[in-house]
Amino acid sequence: EIEKPHIDQNALSRQLAVYGHEAQGKLMAMRVFIYGAQAKDHLSELGIEVAKNLILAGPKQVTLYDPTLVTTADLGRNFYVRKEHVGKISRAEASLPQLRDLNPNVHVHVATEASIEHMKSVITRAAHYECVVVIDCYDREYLVALNKAVHAKGNGFILAGNLGLYGYTFVDFGEAHRIFDATGE
Repeated sequence: EIEKPHIDQNALSRQLAVYGHEAQGKLMAMRVFIYGAQAKDHLSELGIEVAKNLILAGPKQVTLYDPTLVTTADLGRNFYVRKEHVGKISRAEASLPQLRDLNPNVHVHVATEASIEHMKSVITRAAHYECVVVIDCYDREYLVALNKAVHAKGNGFILAGNLGLYGYTFVDFGEAHRIFDATGE
């Protein structure tokens, strides 16, 4: 059961106009796990944008997983990493202070698994979040296992990727998920 948070009408008036009270309340109680499964693209351009925009929207907690050390190439695709991070700390750790500064009401953490070889523990951990977001992953077997684990808990699963000029998104919030604005108007 997700607890209902207090919604500050003044601070969130624009978001409330877009999302409505019910959706904003659910968002503010949500814990989200953002996981990049491809070694070169963990918190890639898409991953860092997802993290930034989600944190600005205001969920209760966001946990990032990206153990890859910052590279020189990251300086041009992740606006939170700096030259002094190259080869010294992970992309998630380098991005953490700035992501935390975006919204002091959101608890932003870094998952510190040593390697994605611990896939089983990552799947188990991820299933305890209300929503798991996977960025740029192409391992079908892994994705099916992760989605099943998350789905079995009744939680949401989002897969998104960027393939140059186009991208893709797969969303599974289960059979209980309802869309109240079918036309988007």
